[in-house]
Amino acid sequence: MQDIINQWNRAALKYTEDQENSEFVESNKRVVQARFEHFSGEKILDLGCGYGFYTDYFSKIGADAMGVDGSEKMIEIARDRYPTSEFSVMDITTPFAFENDQFDVVFSNQVLMDIENIDFVFSECRRILKAGGILYYSIVHPAFYDCYWLKDLNGYRYAKAMDKYIKHYQCTNEFWGKTEHFHRPLSYYLNVAAKHGFVLKQTCEPVSYDGINKNSDLPLFFFAEYIKTD
Repeated sequence: MQDIINQWNRAALKYTEDQENSEFVESNKRVVQARFEHFSGEKILDLGCGYGFYTDYFSKIGADAMGVDGSEKMIEIARDRYPTSEFSVMDITTPFAFENDQFDVVFSNQVLMDIENIDFVFSECRRILKAGGILYYSIVHPAFYDCYWLKDLNGYRYAKAMDKYIKHYQCTNEFWGKTEHFHRPLSYYLNVAAKHGFVLKQTCEPVSYDGINKNSDLPLFFFAEYIKTD
């Protein structure tokens, strides 16, 4: 895992700059902000917080929020951008540094597809969540992410082609420098959550593309909200 953390340390600055100018990130913010509009002191863990936007957002709408990330550089950027929010460096592939039943919400935005052993992450999320607590995550949609666009004669991207989906595999992204990506079918995420006693409350596959240059009926992201049962 340290190699992957080092990759994100190197990618952190460019990632942050690109995220702040991404139409996809803006569409994701709208989904999260529509779901979480107000808190009254609930304890929230932003798991894999990156440069800290959501940690700060949750704090501003009334949560007792904390962001953690394995990348020291990401946390440095987060602390610089949002000095009134709380951030800590934490490798989320190792036991979480929190007590049992501590949080009301564990939130994880675009992180799990970059973690190899998500079974462990889900088990730790269950441990630190209170009974009835919420696990909320988003990932790139595994059915549409590692694909390439098909274009018509006018350049309109009307469909995506995929040659592998069911099997698990690892690949390297080059968007912000090399970062690892772990592909798993959607069923794997759903089944791991069920295995650890989470009950699915709702999912969302938001519109990502404009419908002018790219087909808006194909999602890029997947959101899921679960409840921890006793």
